[in-house]
Amino acid sequence: MNATARFVHVPAELFSSVRRALVRDREPLEAVTLLREVGFELGGAVDSGLREHVSHAGGGADPYALDPERFWQTASAYFERLGWGRVEHRRIHPGVGALDLVEWIESGADGGPQGSHISTGIFTDLLGRIAGGAVVVMEVPMGGGLTRLLFGAGETLGAVYQSLSTGASLDDALARLG
Repeated sequence: MNATARFVHVPAELFSSVRRALVRDREPLEAVTLLREVGFELGGAVDSGLREHVSHAGGGADPYALDPERFWQTASAYFERLGWGRVEHRRIHPGVGALDLVEWIESGADGGPQGSHISTGIFTDLLGRIAGGAVVVMEVPMGGGLTRLLFGAGETLGAVYQSLSTGASLDDALARLG
């Protein structure tokens, strides 16, 4: 891992361009998988940049040792500074966390399968690094320009997905977890 992540400014239309390029001659599910893989591959660089930013803002402390509220506030400032949007962390169930991505750059991209698939991949890698192990990340529709990523253990999110796929609301799906 590089000590300092390098970032460049690119037009926001990059997301739409990548979607259109990946969807050509591919099934939508394959394009979604590739977009998430791209995000996952970017996760290491995002982690490096985020660690540097949070450490600096936290007076040199280990970013992942900060209390969650302070960490996510500082992480949100990092993503806002990069032009991605705001990240709001929510604990919506003892086994399920949520990241609300507000005014998120990827959510407005067109072309190809809708959703914040690159971001889903980035946060899958990032949250796995924070947790020190595998974390599953799943995007759920929220409307109003809001992207919500749920995260937790695979079995738990599998149960949430199963409930949602039968038409249950997110609140009902979470209630079924117990």
